[in-house]
This record gives sequence, structure tokens and C-alpha cells, in this order.
Amino acid sequence: MVPEAGPASVQNASVTEVRRLLDRTRPDSLTLLDVRMEHEYAAFHLPGSRLLPLPDLPDHLEAIDRKKPVVVYCRSGKRSAAAAALLAGAGFPRVTNMLGGVMAWQGAVASGAPDAGMALLSGRESPREILLAALGMEAALEAFYTSLAAATVETSSVFKRLAGYEKRHLHHIHTLYRQETGDSSPLATLLAGAAPELEGGRPGEDFLRQLGVPPASPEEALELAASIEAQAFDLYTRLARQSEPPEKVALLITLAQEEKQHLRTVASLMAPPASTSDR
Repeated sequence: MVPEAGPASVQNASVTEVRRLLDRTRPDSLTLLDVRMEHEYAAFHLPGSRLLPLPDLPDHLEAIDRKKPVVVYCRSGKRSAAAAALLAGAGFPRVTNMLGGVMAWQGAVASGAPDAGMALLSGRESPREILLAALGMEAALEAFYTSLAAATVETSSVFKRLAGYEKRHLHHIHTLYRQETGDSSPLATLLAGAAPELEGGRPGEDFLRQLGVPPASPEEALELAASIEAQAFDLYTRLARQSEPPEKVALLITLAQEEKQHLRTVASLMAPPASTSDR
């Protein structure tokens, strides 16, 4: 990261550096600030980011935690540079501007307004209700991947693998639910009447519509999976940010961290295989 020529506490960082920073940092350990307008945020944004448009920033500085590092981004890096300078001038000690903005970002993004997915979860629910919703979303995603595996020969093996991941995660959350609540009800009982939304609080048709066409290759299948995992990480992070009891915040951060790990797993599947020399 290169120090900005202006305030000493502002740094410029490439998208690669920011991605590495976000990858090794818990969602509650920094503020990822999107200073674009709401319609831009709704179209796509970095998972876990908080929207605070640049025109509103001077009047809402008190809403940003000064104890945490702040990473600022916009469309191209110009508005975020101005926002970073403003934050540094206001006394924020650790501010980073992401060079190139979302135009330079390669990888999974989330979409939807700041309240996207909150019809299913609003942050006011109890830990038990949060985990029941999480179980329903995991089960819906497993079923969604299973249906896609049956529909397309070219992507069948990828979707079967993804469905297997979600099935294992479903049982993991069931274990977490039992530990949190003491309720030993069978998984099938808990899933009765569960909402059809996938991880991130949106139905599968929304993700397919966003992709444009059903996945026709393993690469497109993994792109779909990455967008779903990013949406889930984004939802849990936003919910944690507006929840209050520490135990509820801790639970939501745990769920966000798990979705972040799933996003890493999908990314590893998208990476090209390492080349080997002929023997």
C-alpha cells in the first residue's frame, strides 16, 4: 500500500491488496465503506460493505467507528479518494482508498439495496429464529443445486459437488442450533414450512435472472455459486452491523465467516489447475 500525498493517515491500495486484506480480516474488524449512490450500490457492491454516499458523509461521520480501519471505495476511485481525505481530515487514524474502485474489482459482488434480504431476516430476531432461517436457506440452496444438477449434463458434476457442500453445512448449522437452543428436534421437523429463499435471502430465480441464462459450463456454474455465497456473506454482515446484543452479533459474525469461507472454496474451484512439466 502506498501512502497518499495528502493526509498521512490515508493509504492507496490496489484491489488485489484490498482483497487480501478483506480475506484475512473478520467482518467486524474493519469498516468497508461504499460512497457511491444507492442505485449504484443496489446494482452491485462488495460483500459486507456499508453504503454512505459521499454527499451524506460529512453529516454522518459519527456513524462510523473511529477505532476500526476504514476501507473506502466507489466506482473508479475518485469519489473514494475524496471521502478518504475527508475522513482523515476528521481525525480517522486508519483510512485506505481502493484504487480503481469497483471497475477494477474482479470477483464476486453482491447486489440489492441496503435492506436486501431483510424481509426474511431483519436483525431483530432471536438467535433461535436466525438459525432456523439459516437452516431454511441452506436447505433451499442444496435443493436448488440438486435441481440444476439434474437439468444440465455439462454442469451436473459441479452442481452435485456444490449440493454436497451445502448439505454438510446444513448439518453443521443444525448442530449449532442444538447447541444454542437445546432443542433436539429432527432437522426435517425444523425445516417444515421453511421459506424458499436461498442464502442471502433471495429466491434462486433471482440469481439465474442476474446471470442472464442458465449456467452452460462449469465456469458459469461456479460464477453463480460465488454470487450466492457473496450475497449470504453480505446479508449476515449487514445484520450483524445493526444488531445489538453481543451474543446475537457473535452468532451473525460466525455465520458470515462461514459464508466467507465458502466463497473462498468456490474461488479455489474457479482457479485454473497448476501446470505440471512433462516427464
